[in-house]
Amino acid sequence: MRVPLALALVLSTLAAAHATPAPGTIMKVTPPQQQGDALRICRAHFEMQVASVGKLGVSLSLTPKQQPLFDAWRQVYLEQLHTIPCPAPPTGLDTPAPERMANEIKLAEATLDALRAELPALRALYEVLTPEQRAIFDGPRKAIVPPPAASGGPPHP
Repeated sequence: MRVPLALALVLSTLAAAHATPAPGTIMKVTPPQQQGDALRICRAHFEMQVASVGKLGVSLSLTPKQQPLFDAWRQVYLEQLHTIPCPAPPTGLDTPAPERMANEIKLAEATLDALRAELPALRALYEVLTPEQRAIFDGPRKAIVPPPAASGGPPHP
């Protein structure tokens, strides 16, 4: 059976498009980032957190008794932001699975350690807040938020 030349070309093109890459081929799914860009993102993330905490302090209308506890919590919170790796280690699909998992563990451990360090100061502050202030504090602002992943994409599910 002879296949017309046009049909053979279409079939070969389709076969090439659906071919499985050779074993060991690394398929890049995210563009490489330059270190300078990642550092700028880290600085911007930190600056946004500082601004968010400042805005929160103003929104709470703190009393003289509450202000020192807020200042103590803010200091711990901002110090702990510096303990989170930034730029975050790569966790995208272009990172080999064992390295990706090790990086995810490193980031999770740093985040957990930071939250544990922040909790006593947070509890002390929260105890002196009024119910109205607690509602503001409990709003959309989150505790320690890890910086964006250095891989440029969402972490592997």
